Amino acid sequence: MRSLFLSQFGMTAAVLLATTSPATALKPSVGSLMNPLVTSHAPGCVEKPSFLTETHSEIIGGFEALPKDVYVARSAEMWVEGASSSVKLHSFQSFLKPHAASNAKILCGSSPAGFSDRFSVVAPTLIDLDPGKKVGHSLWQFQVIAGQDGYSVWNKKSPSFSKVDKLESLFKEMKTPYRLYQVGHNEFELVVEKESGGMTQTLSIKYEALR
Repeated sequence: MRSLFLSQFGMTAAVLLATTSPATALKPSVGSLMNPLVTSHAPGCVEKPSFLTETHSEIIGGFEALPKDVYVARSAEMWVEGASSSVKLHSFQSFLKPHAASNAKILCGSSPAGFSDRFSVVAPTLIDLDPGKKVGHSLWQFQVIAGQDGYSVWNKKSPSFSKVDKLESLFKEMKTPYRLYQVGHNEFELVVEKESGGMTQTLSIKYEALR
């Protein structure tokens, strides 16, 4: 079992750590932001994603209460919904294959004619709570974009947060509340919620712990 974890960890960590190279860090991000990786005319959203209604054991105490392991992201889902509008967007990303940033897609999308906006949540894809800090945290910016041509996903390593040490302090600074859950023997979930301009953005990331 441990060899399986090591294999998955090595593959995912390689994808994440590849984005921290100096060459990548020096590239301007503005151009990338204007060219999302995926554009889709997705079906309309009929119901909310299951992660919003599932019940699991919440971990009280935040990141400090997690076992001192390394947590590798397996998948991420983002749900955007307007409090008083018909905007609904649902994206999904798998981190189990190489080139993780290209494995993102829009599952469904609904918005009024002419609607255009960009939604963004920052969260870790690699959480290193090992006392030796052998890998370090890796934070990504998860974005869903609605425009005249459809809906797009733009998820990528965020160099501006590459030196973050305390995740608890980061979320307090960003004023984005979060909750942690244990969803299986060795599986955990982080749910981050962000509200802005009458829109609620909820991001769920599921991790596997490398014990």
